[in-house]
Amino acid sequence: MNLLQSQSFGGQILRATLLGKEIFYCPENLQPPPTPARGGVPVLFPQFASLGDLPKHGYARTQEWQVFSMLEGCVSSSLLLTEQPNWPHRAQLNIDASVEDDRMQIHLEVRNVGDTLFEWTGGLHPYFLVGDVLHSRIEGLIEEPIFKLSEQSLNAKGAAQAHAVDQSHAITSSLKLFSPVVNLLIEQSGFDAWQVWNPSAKHNLSDIPHADWQKFLCVEPVILMPKTLAPNNEWFGCMTISLLNQEL
Repeated sequence: MNLLQSQSFGGQILRATLLGKEIFYCPENLQPPPTPARGGVPVLFPQFASLGDLPKHGYARTQEWQVFSMLEGCVSSSLLLTEQPNWPHRAQLNIDASVEDDRMQIHLEVRNVGDTLFEWTGGLHPYFLVGDVLHSRIEGLIEEPIFKLSEQSLNAKGAAQAHAVDQSHAITSSLKLFSPVVNLLIEQSGFDAWQVWNPSAKHNLSDIPHADWQKFLCVEPVILMPKTLAPNNEWFGCMTISLLNQEL
């Protein structure tokens, strides 16, 4: 059975299943708006993290989007982002997501619908459900072809000595994510970097149960080098997620 669930706040995909397997982490009790939901697939725009003067990860994840469910297993969301503090521009963002059999696709479009060019960074921030991040690994990163999370000090000598993983990696066309609960092929087009993130046992996040840090890993296709969009121009990116039959 396949399922796709999203919400209008942030235009955010919250849950997806492929052949009955949950793909994304999402806590049972989400924080109400204006707090962004920590889980699923947040959309980051027009700023990634703190790479600029805007609020962390920009404005898109804290706006109300229009959500359209066209067909079973398909969701389209749209946001007209108008002038914001320190961002005097206008952009149209469109998300089209679909699940079919053992594969999910998420298409992101950014269109400049204003009169001035703008630069932006951002992308997709999927929280993959891994069950136990300490027994998970990523294959396919250029800098570290086999990236074992057990070697990243996420829980070293207990929480006091733990360190978050927050690493940028050169872009590749695809990665493989192996975990105790699901193995995935993650493909991308249009983005310029992979970001790997987990807050570790030392985190102070208040919007998820403390122990849940171990249940997810973020493997994010993102834009880190600022892209310039002139009026009436657009950018397209895509992430494809497929089930793998290989063993951990």
